[in-house]
Amino acid sequence: MNWIELVIFACGTLGTPNLADHIESVAKDYGIEKTLILSVVVKESTCRPNALGTSGDTGLMQIVPKWHQDRIIELSVEDLFDPVQNLTVGSDYLSSLGVDKDPRRALVIYNGGYSPPPVSYSYADSVLRRKTNYDKLLGGEADEEI
Repeated sequence: MNWIELVIFACGTLGTPNLADHIESVAKDYGIEKTLILSVVVKESTCRPNALGTSGDTGLMQIVPKWHQDRIIELSVEDLFDPVQNLTVGSDYLSSLGVDKDPRRALVIYNGGYSPPPVSYSYADSVLRRKTNYDKLLGGEADEEI
């Protein structure tokens, strides 16, 4: 299975037609494995760029504007429903949490903040299991490209 087939497999017809390219580009920009970003997107929004949560969680990576206002301003983001802008904010945040060094810790904080509830650990484990499965489907391709 190649990358585009994997994104179609994970997201079906949801999301955006260029989602695979957008994730791959942001992954390279932030040094994050593309399968990890895809796993977060599937978990957070089921690949729906217009997803809106009850706490104002917005877009593919369910960014909460009030919690990320400084980051949004710094990155000149104007529309969190825009897939590229949303992926940029989410990936920038994951990168700042040290996702490359300790993915589980970064994902726990991404989901639940610095004093996370127990469910945030389940969230992180679920994302990492999904990532492992995606890596297997790609035959290890994701690790080699980043």
